[in-house]
Parts: sequence; structure tokens; C-alpha cells
Amino acid sequence: MEEIETDALDEVLVTGNAMDSEETMRMVCRAADEAKAHEITVMDVRGQTIVADFFVVCTGTSTTHIQSISEGVQDKLREWAQARAKREGGAQSFWMILDYGDVILHVFDEGTREFYDLEHLWADAKVTTWASSEDDSSTASSEDTTDSSAAS
Repeated sequence: MEEIETDALDEVLVTGNAMDSEETMRMVCRAADEAKAHEITVMDVRGQTIVADFFVVCTGTSTTHIQSISEGVQDKLREWAQARAKREGGAQSFWMILDYGDVILHVFDEGTREFYDLEHLWADAKVTTWASSEDDSSTASSEDTTDSSAAS
């Protein structure tokens, strides 16, 4: 299993060094986790699209929670990296998007996430699950979905 290392993120937060897409992805995941987002999943889509390097997908339990996650991530990234996102959608639509350039955060309610099933749509992406801060560590487990025939 692969782990997402948080040491690089900690260095960026302390030194203010310029971010790359992996650092941005870690910050988005950490901020979503702090906002109590559920099922935080990272899809590495580098080489598959020019739109972004990473899609981060997470679930909120209600429209209020979806709004809270979105606002929490925006606040933390402004604080940690002076980064601003282009926002699309609203909590009432059950899907909000924060576009940080090379990293795009999708915040869904459970039903909308199941309906759009981005993880299946981007099945060739390397999928990593962010471990919650409530777990014993701040690591992530990785699952390679590039060979979908093995599951058949």
C-alpha cells in the first residue's frame, strides 16, 4: 500500500514554499478531513486529461455539511497557501466543485456521488483513499484500478 506523506505538506505550511499539485492535493485533503468530510478519495489523473492532475472526491451528509466542507477547504487553503478556488455549484445542488487549477475538489451528497460515480468514470486513474484524522495515522491506502479486468 502506498502512503501519502504529510511531511512535505508540513514543510509548505511552515516555510511558505510554492506549491505543486501534490502539495495542493494534500492540503485539500487535510482541509476536507478537518471539515469532517466522509470518504475522501484522490484520483491521480495525470496523463489522462489536461484539466487537472488530481480530482479529490468527498461526501457530505447534508446540504449544510456540503457547504461547511466547501467553506472550510476554501478558508484553510487561503490561510495555508493564499490559494483561491473557482467555485461551481451550491449545496442545494448536492454537488460543489472547488477548482484549484491542477486539483479539483468535488463535494457530493451520498446519492449524487453514487449517481455520477466519478471513480468509475475515471477508472484508469490511480485511486488513493485519504485516511481520516480520526484514524491512528495521517496516511492513505492506495488501490490501483488500472486493471479492472482482474475484478471481473
